Amino acid sequence: MKKILSGMFFRLVRGYEIWALLALFLFAVTYLSYTDVMELNYLSAKYVPGYTYSYDYDNVETVIYKDNAEQFCFKNSGISAFDLYRSSVEKIPQEEYDKLREMQDNPYYEMETLYLEIQRSFFIPAFLMAIFIPVFFGRLFSDGTIKNIVACGYSKGKIYLASLVMTAILDLAMILLSLIILAGICICLKWQPPVYLPVLLPAAFISFLLLLLITSVCLAALFAGGKKTVAFVVGFVMVAARLFPMSVFSTGLLWLGQSHNSISEISDDTIALLKEVGRNGLEERIDLSQFIEKYYVNGEEIEYIWKLENTHPAVVKASLLTLIYLDPYLVDAAKLFSYGFSPYLMYRDGVMAINIACNIFWTGITNGLALLVVRKRELHC
Repeated sequence: MKKILSGMFFRLVRGYEIWALLALFLFAVTYLSYTDVMELNYLSAKYVPGYTYSYDYDNVETVIYKDNAEQFCFKNSGISAFDLYRSSVEKIPQEEYDKLREMQDNPYYEMETLYLEIQRSFFIPAFLMAIFIPVFFGRLFSDGTIKNIVACGYSKGKIYLASLVMTAILDLAMILLSLIILAGICICLKWQPPVYLPVLLPAAFISFLLLLLITSVCLAALFAGGKKTVAFVVGFVMVAARLFPMSVFSTGLLWLGQSHNSISEISDDTIALLKEVGRNGLEERIDLSQFIEKYYVNGEEIEYIWKLENTHPAVVKASLLTLIYLDPYLVDAAKLFSYGFSPYLMYRDGVMAINIACNIFWTGITNGLALLVVRKRELHC
């Protein structure tokens, strides 16, 4: 397999495809990452001529502009990255919470921007690889190269595995390049975002696994059918599936059986307790058995947004939960379609771990089935 890989990388470097892919990738990632980062009020006020942002806090109007922008960024807030990430779901020191509110949550938006840039770093590479795989690997079939490799004594399974390894290397390289570009933008803008690795590393890993799953399905379609067109279509369907994740529809159906509490239904004791402890005293946890947030004060569960039990029949509930947890886009959809789960909450309560396992499962199933098909049927050239 090493010789097959060496030959593929030789063709890769000498061909036009990789350089066109690299040029498009660098331009798209740099432009979109820069645009996303510059939407932060702090950076816009600092670098966009004439930009100002105003808000009211305790009936006092505050205006962010170039000369005072540094006062409203995370690095000068005095809030630790750990407390910032958990600020919406766990109790943090009250002085830090008050400072965050005083700054109109601007440091929190910095955290969200950084997280989303890392967690969604798979998307542009996935789009480009859905084009690259049929073009580059499709030449194995269109010019009969794969027949020559088989004639040299290599099995079809080894050819597929070599292609998969090469694809995985390219996937990893593009994710790492995306992160390097993001780091470069931070350096150029002198932006020091809140970095909390226990959340950001799993997010980056999920992004890589999503990219690997998408490219694996595209590659499997090409080798199973030997048709570039099929691989193109399958690749773009996988990318487009991000806009229609099954976890979103399944969650909507699941929550139909999870009754809300209206304001009038919340007990007077609960309202009094919430006024006493404030928002900082309200803690959140994800109930994985119902895929909802539950709320706690001083360690005691309270009935707040949701009723405590789901009214769906057990079979329906289990089926919907299965669809939710088997969605490879689960973590991505949580922010894209607003389940309301914060990055820290998904990390702490196991949603990220489930999504990692899910993507590994689907990638394994995809490549396992592809190997079976490739070994048993004639390759079309």
